[in-house]
Amino acid sequence: MPRPKTISDEAVLEGALKVMFRTGPEEFTLRAVSDEVGVSPATLLQRFGDKRGLIVRALSHDNADFAELIGRAPRGPGREAVLDLFWLMTPDAADAEALATGLLWLREDFRDPGLNALARERFVLLRAAIAERLPPLPLPAQTCAVLLEAQWQGAINQWGFFREG
Repeated sequence: MPRPKTISDEAVLEGALKVMFRTGPEEFTLRAVSDEVGVSPATLLQRFGDKRGLIVRALSHDNADFAELIGRAPRGPGREAVLDLFWLMTPDAADAEALATGLLWLREDFRDPGLNALARERFVLLRAAIAERLPPLPLPAQTCAVLLEAQWQGAINQWGFFREG
């Protein structure tokens, strides 16, 4: 009979995300996660298969949290509702080290098809939420949502260089 779980999978995934946000992909290890959450690396392997399996599950968990966050965001068409979405996603944007670490993970999103699919899922959700909140415009709402999201991405990168705004 297997031992009962003293630490839930959700707690492990939350801990894995903390480690991911502190470290880049090269430094992310099962040992670092096990130290964070208090389970052995063998337990992580048993529950998630391998390091990549843990990463995929953690990012899937983060996407679910993101969907919930977007679902709770103020609705209604208008500038403030759209800006509120972006503020929800950038509470720690003033941390240059976290931004740099996030860019290392973004590289993995570009390279790994599974991680890429998760990232695209997140952007599709964001773009739909933006489009839903836009007032009537001369362009299709989805086109405007893509343009606004691209502007936000560029602004974050720009801040990384200049630390202004």
